[in-house]
Amino acid sequence: MTPDWPQQTMLPPPGGDGRRNGRPVEPDLDGPAIVRRRHVDWVEHQIRWRWLLDSFEGGDRYRNAIYGPDRRGLPCRNLYRHKREYPDPQTFPNVYQGFAGFLGSVNVQAPDASYGPYPGMLGADPAATAQDDDYEYRRSRTPIPEFVAEAAGIHLAKVYDQEVRREGPEDLMSWWNDVDGRGTPIDDWMRETAAPLLMVLGCLDVCLDHPKAPPGETIETRADELRLGLDRCVASYILPQNMVWWRLDPAGRYVECLVREYVDPSERMDRDERGNAIDPDAPGEAGEAWRRDYVRWRLWRRDESILFSNAGEVLERMSHTFGCIPIIRLVDFPKHRTPHIGKSRYEGIAEYQREYYNRDSELILSDTLQAHPFLSGAEDFCKSDNTLSVGPGYILPMKKNAEGNGYQGWEFVSPPKDPAESIRKNKQDIIDLKDRLACLSKPAGVVSGRTTSQSGISKQLDATTGHKLLVSIAKSLAKAERQLAEYAAVVLRNRPLGRDERAQIKVIYPARFDLFAASEMTENLLQLQKALAATGEAPETEREMLQTIIRQTLLGLSDADYRRLDEEITRMVASKSRLKEKLVPIGPEGVTSHIEAMEGPGSAEQAAQADPTGVSDATMISNMILSVS
Repeated sequence: MTPDWPQQTMLPPPGGDGRRNGRPVEPDLDGPAIVRRRHVDWVEHQIRWRWLLDSFEGGDRYRNAIYGPDRRGLPCRNLYRHKREYPDPQTFPNVYQGFAGFLGSVNVQAPDASYGPYPGMLGADPAATAQDDDYEYRRSRTPIPEFVAEAAGIHLAKVYDQEVRREGPEDLMSWWNDVDGRGTPIDDWMRETAAPLLMVLGCLDVCLDHPKAPPGETIETRADELRLGLDRCVASYILPQNMVWWRLDPAGRYVECLVREYVDPSERMDRDERGNAIDPDAPGEAGEAWRRDYVRWRLWRRDESILFSNAGEVLERMSHTFGCIPIIRLVDFPKHRTPHIGKSRYEGIAEYQREYYNRDSELILSDTLQAHPFLSGAEDFCKSDNTLSVGPGYILPMKKNAEGNGYQGWEFVSPPKDPAESIRKNKQDIIDLKDRLACLSKPAGVVSGRTTSQSGISKQLDATTGHKLLVSIAKSLAKAERQLAEYAAVVLRNRPLGRDERAQIKVIYPARFDLFAASEMTENLLQLQKALAATGEAPETEREMLQTIIRQTLLGLSDADYRRLDEEITRMVASKSRLKEKLVPIGPEGVTSHIEAMEGPGSAEQAAQADPTGVSDATMISNMILSVS
C-alpha cells in the first residue's frame, strides 16, 4: 500500500529525445511525477481525517486503526500504551517485525505478513495477543464508545424529520429521484451518505459525472448514449484523504486535482501478463506488486481525466465537455488559514470519545487486577524457584511466631479503591461534557444538594442552544445541496449554466424545530395563559416581557410571524389595560374605578385614618386626664 506521506524518490530526468526509461514523456504529463504529488494541506490534515472517520464508524475500525509508528516502532492507536506495556524483545523477538498486532510501518505491510487469525496477521482478533500483554488485553476487552455517531445521528434525524423543499428545471427534478444511478433519491442519499460525512469530516468532495459504458459496448452516436443511459448524472463521494493534490481558481473551484482510487475487489487479477498465478496474500515480490497496483491515481483537468497506475503509467484517458472539473468540495465551517479545509463539528466529541475509551480500558484493567489480589505470607515459605510448599489438600501452612504463641497467617494485599472511583467519576464527567457540547442534555438540576444532569427519557436536545445548532446544520446542508444541484445540471447539459438557469434552482431546508416535549409545551401554555390573564397593570413592561417569552418558546419563526405575534400581544395588553382603567358602576357611593371597587369601603376607623387595632382617641384622652389628676 502506498504510504500516506510525500515520497522523496528522485526520478531520472528525461533524456534529450524526451524519453524516460525508454518511454516518451509529455512535458505536462509526467506520470511518475504526477502520482507523487501531495498538497501541503493534505499532508497536514490527512491523519486527522482518517481519525475522524474511524471515530464515526467505530467498531474494529476504531480499535485497529493505525495512525503511524511511535518512537519505538509500535503502532499509534486510539488506545494509548503505557511505558511499562511495551513488550520485551527477548520474550517476543518478532514484536517489531509484524507481530503483536502490527504490520510494519503505517500503511506498508511487512513482507512476511499475511491474512489469517494468528498474531500479526491482518484480520486477526485483538484477543490473539491479549493473554500475555496488558495493552492488548485492554484493547481487546474495552468496548468502543460511539459518541460521534450518536450525536451526528440525533442532529441529522431532527433536520430530516421535516420535508426539504426543492425547485428546479425538469431534468434536475428527475435527477433528484435517482442521484447515484442506483435509484437512491436525494433525501436518502443526503441523510445516509453525504450529510454525515460532511458534518463529521468538515469537508467532502463529490464527483458528478456520466456513468461509464458497460464492457464491450461501443459508443458512436447520441442514440447509443441514450440507449445505454449514459446521458444521466451519477454522484459519488471522494473522502478528503483521497483528494491528495489540487490547484484552485480564485473562486475556490478545482483547476486541476489528483484523486487516489482503488481497484474494485471484484476485479482482482489472479494471473499476471504471462499467465502465472498471483496470490495477493503471498509473501514476496509477486504479492507486493499486486498490492501496489491495487492503488490507482486519476488526474482531473478542465477538459479530460487521466487514470494512472501506481507506477505512473497511463491506463485510461477520457475527455469531457463540462467546461470545468465535475468535482466540488463541500465545506461546512472553513478554516480561516486554509479555506479549502473544513472544521469538523464533532472534533471535540471525538476527543471526548477517545478519552472515555482510554479511561474505560484503565478501569477494566484495574477491576481485573483487584479481582485477583496478591497473596502475602511468611518469607520462609518462598523458594528460589518461585514455588510454594503446600500441604495435603492444598493447605497453606502458617509460620509460628517466635515471640509468642501465635501464628503468622496469610493475607491478601488489595490495592486501594480510590483510583478506580476517580476514574468512574471522570468517565461521567466526560459524558456530561460530551452531551453539553452536542446540546444533547438539558441544563443541570439540583438533586439532594448536588448538581446533576438530566438523563433517561427527559434527555433530549436543549431547546435554545440545540435549536441554534440545528439551524446552523440545516443552513450548511442547504448550501451544500444547492452546489451539488448546480454541478449536476452542468453534467446533465454538458455545458456551464447561465445566471438565469442557476436562479431556477432552489433548495430550502427547515428553519424551525420542535424540541419541547408535549408535557413541556402544555405546561408552558398554562403558565402563559395565567400571565396573560393578569396583565394590565404595567402595559409597556408586560408587553416587552411577553414578546420575549414568545420568542424563547416558539423558536424558529420568521420575522413576519414574530411581528404578527407582537401586534397581537400589543392589542391584548392594551385591551386589558383599558378594561382595568374603565369606570364601573359598582360598589358603594364614592367608588369611581375598578381598582377602588376591588379595595372595598373599609371600616369607620380606616376612613377616620385611625388605627383600628390600637387605642381609640376617646380612651387616649381619658387616660391623659387620669394621669394628670
